[in-house]
Amino acid sequence: MGARFAVTGGRRGWLRTALTALGVGLGVAVLLLAAALPNAVTAAKHRSDARTIVSEGEDSRPTDRTLLVASVDSGYRDRTVSGRVVRAEGPHAPVPPGLSRVPGPGELAVSPALADLLASPDGALLKERFPHLRITARIGDEGLTYPGELLYYQGSDALRHSAGDVERVTEFGAPDSPFELEPLVVLAILVGCVALLVPVAVFVATAVRLGGERRDLRLAALRLVGADRATTRRIAAGEALAGSLLGLLTGTAIFLAARIPLCSLTLFDLGAFPSDLVPDPALTAVIALALPVCAVGIALFTMRRVTVEPLGVTRKAPPLRRRLWWRPLLPATGVALLLPQVIGGLRSGDAAGAQVIVGVSLLLLGVAAFLPWLLDAVVTWLGRGSLGRRGGQSWHLAVRRLQLTSGTASRSISGITVAVAGAIAVQVLLSGAAGGLSGTPQGSPRWAVANAWEATAPAARAHRMEARLGAAEGVRAAHGLISGYADSARHQRAVAHGYGQDDDPDPYPVTVADCAALRVLARLTDCSDGDVFLVKDSTDGLRAPRPGERLVLDPLGSEEAGHRPATWTVPATARHTVPRRELPPGLGANGLLATPKALDATHLHDSSVDVMLRLAPDRPDAVEHLRNIAAQADIRAQLFAFDDSDTAEGLATPRRALAAGAVAVLLLIGAGLLITTLEQLQERARLLSALDALGTPRTVLGLSVLWQTTIPVALGLTLAVGCGLGLGTLLLHMVDRPLLPDWPTILTLTGTAAVVIMGVTALSLPLLWRLMRPEGLRTE
Repeated sequence: MGARFAVTGGRRGWLRTALTALGVGLGVAVLLLAAALPNAVTAAKHRSDARTIVSEGEDSRPTDRTLLVASVDSGYRDRTVSGRVVRAEGPHAPVPPGLSRVPGPGELAVSPALADLLASPDGALLKERFPHLRITARIGDEGLTYPGELLYYQGSDALRHSAGDVERVTEFGAPDSPFELEPLVVLAILVGCVALLVPVAVFVATAVRLGGERRDLRLAALRLVGADRATTRRIAAGEALAGSLLGLLTGTAIFLAARIPLCSLTLFDLGAFPSDLVPDPALTAVIALALPVCAVGIALFTMRRVTVEPLGVTRKAPPLRRRLWWRPLLPATGVALLLPQVIGGLRSGDAAGAQVIVGVSLLLLGVAAFLPWLLDAVVTWLGRGSLGRRGGQSWHLAVRRLQLTSGTASRSISGITVAVAGAIAVQVLLSGAAGGLSGTPQGSPRWAVANAWEATAPAARAHRMEARLGAAEGVRAAHGLISGYADSARHQRAVAHGYGQDDDPDPYPVTVADCAALRVLARLTDCSDGDVFLVKDSTDGLRAPRPGERLVLDPLGSEEAGHRPATWTVPATARHTVPRRELPPGLGANGLLATPKALDATHLHDSSVDVMLRLAPDRPDAVEHLRNIAAQADIRAQLFAFDDSDTAEGLATPRRALAAGAVAVLLLIGAGLLITTLEQLQERARLLSALDALGTPRTVLGLSVLWQTTIPVALGLTLAVGCGLGLGTLLLHMVDRPLLPDWPTILTLTGTAAVVIMGVTALSLPLLWRLMRPEGLRTE
């Protein structure tokens, strides 16, 4: 009978059931998406592992089954471009996944997304990076991690295995390994998932309770014709069960319809094909079984204090004062679970991850539990205080309505409160992490570094690279330098005599460049060709030699040639107090700095040629011009761009993704809030008609609806900001990062919530105007 009531009863009954199914369906769609993410990530990881190269080692020999491969990853504007240069050494060389054959010299195999980009006007600048190359194949789906990946394989007969960055392989595909991320990123993902899913659970619980007042009146009529209290509870459970089952079907349809558009989104350079977004069977079964059970449980729970009698329902009486004592227990338990990792530091593992998930969930649920009590207390104060006496008619109507139905208002707003609190906590965590990682002063100029191995670009070509790249469009200054390493001669003698192998210190980093380039790396008072400088405060634990110390420059190369290793003694005049300049990571000076006259850079081992380029900030495509020139000079030359926003680039993507997810959840909850408001207006149709018949202006009632939404949301947002900042501070203590709130993002989230309030009010006004008619007082 309850199920029949859910799907019959005329237009109003169908409308109530449809609103419940839509609210539950939106939540189910989000839960199904969350259940599909593990399969999507696993499938993308398998495809990524399948194309991983398996190197044969430095001592391997060419055969008819070997392939030379060099990775040449770069970027194009705000996207990553992954590339590999290949040369088959025999007819049976391994073929990369997604291709039918190895590209030959001058041939290019590209992914569909890269082919479309190269054919579009937006890719005209990128097309210059592949001169005199023809596209002969497209990479299949099995060779891509996600549909929008920009990937290419370039054939070349110029590859040689002697180069340090060229590997010889006989097969593709590494054994499956777990998807590993930094503990900080894992913590952000865990907290972000909790922050996005807990509001959905609150939202679903609210949607199940739609139409409660109308249902109670109908149950009172059933009591009048002979039904007992147990029967009315079973009928209410059947009605909730029918609405939840329809919500399951609606959510499944929404998930299937949104699956293809969602495949265009990427996170951590991973994405999904539509076939990857398949919910996990176990999680799907849990959702399918738990949702109806929760719906029935919520329906029975809401009737625990409702006495349905033949002549009415006691819900119309003022509600009892809410108890406070148990509400702080939820956040207190959450803090207790997080406290061990706050004191002892962030730990890894499934148990630690579960502890974080449960602790954060309890903290956020504590916000939802505390809001109803806070709303009751504030509404009572507003009705009795001076503000209540001075308020206008719309204010009195809104406050009185909140006093009578504060539970419905708090349930509707609790989802927004939890979503904003969780999103603020994640943003505080990521902002503090980004601030802790960044060592670049604000306003620093944009820099780029072009790098090439000595085997592909000998030291003698450093000046040619500097001149060619320095003439590129958008480059303000270019500084060439040669970086390498030198060993301690004392340690080399100890190893030669058979002792000291266990105490193997790292080699000294050495940089050779002219004075103009050295002044960029370090703070030099004066410099002339022939000077040597020792940098203090070296990063990453890199050491600097002492004045007068003897260094071995090329221990391996000279011994293989049959000669004694080349040595060099650090001059006694070397300055040991040269401070480093604050530059983006990867550009700072370490170890020993020398001018060309003081040290011949051709003897350094593991050396590379770098060109530091200062870019004009008003030329955003300057980096792309440099990449094109570097690719034309050497297909394996790499170029890296830095500025003060790039130092935390690894955290920028999750920050944007989580902010977008929080905004999406806010809009989802806004839809539920609109449904609740419309349902309440339908329940109050006769009251609104009576007020209209008495001459109440429509403006007063419209403002009262606005106040009814604004007061709870303002309290919820205040509570959310405080809880979010507190939880974010707690999480930052786990990773030992400073507190640097991202106020623009926080204002964006709170502003979105305010826009949701105004949107709900505006969309509810047409129904309000339609219900405010004296004809609504007619009855039979």
